[in-house]
Amino acid sequence: MMKALKSIPRITILGLLIALFGPPLVIYIAGELAPEMYTDKFIVVKELLVFAITTVLILLIYKGEKQTLASIGLHGKHWGKSILLALALTLISCAVLIFLAWVLSLAGIPVGGDEGGKYKSVSLWAWTLVVLRAGVVEEICYRGYVMERIEKWTGSWYAYFLIPLVIFALLHYSQGAAGIIISFIIGGILAFSYWKKRDLKANIIAHFLVDLVPNVILPLFISEL
Repeated sequence: MMKALKSIPRITILGLLIALFGPPLVIYIAGELAPEMYTDKFIVVKELLVFAITTVLILLIYKGEKQTLASIGLHGKHWGKSILLALALTLISCAVLIFLAWVLSLAGIPVGGDEGGKYKSVSLWAWTLVVLRAGVVEEICYRGYVMERIEKWTGSWYAYFLIPLVIFALLHYSQGAAGIIISFIIGGILAFSYWKKRDLKANIIAHFLVDLVPNVILPLFISEL
C-alpha cells in the first residue's frame, strides 16, 4: 500500500488535500471570524467561499488531471434511476437518523451540539443554502473525489472507504459526540451506496434532502402551525 501511495501524482495529492481539508478549513476560519450570532449575510459569504474551494477542485480535475466529472461518478446519464436511488437513500437515511437520535437521547448524549443557538437569526432560505452546499460539496469531496482517487491508487477498500468516512465524521465535531456518530453512520450509508452504484448525483440529492428535512422543512412546517 505504501508503494501505491508513493505513486500517486502530485496533482492528485493536491486534489486530495483540497477535497479533505479545503472546505473544513474555510468553515473553521469563518467560524473564528464569525459574529456572536450568525446572520444571513455571514452564512451566504461562508457558503459561497466553500463552493469556491470546490470549484478549484473541479478545475484541478479538468486542467490538472485532464479528466472529467465522470471520473468522480458525476454524469448526466440515467436521471430516472438516480432519482429513485436518491429517494431510497433519503428514506433509509432519515429512518436511521430518527433511530439514532432516539438511541442517543436514551443514552443521555445530546443531539445538536453547542452551535444551534448561533443560528437563531438565520432565515430558512439561508439554511437551504447551507444544506445545498453540504450535499454538493461533501459528496463531491468525500465520496466522489477522495474515494475514487484513493481506490485507483491503492486498491485498498479500507483506505478508500474508511479514511474519508472517518475524516468526514470527525469534521462534525462542533455537533458533539452525537454529531460525529450520526455523521459516521449516515456517511457510511452514502459511501456504501456510492461504492456500489458510482452515482454521485444520487448521493448529492439524497444528502441534500436528508439535511433539508430537519433543518428547513420541519421548522417551516412547525412555524405554520
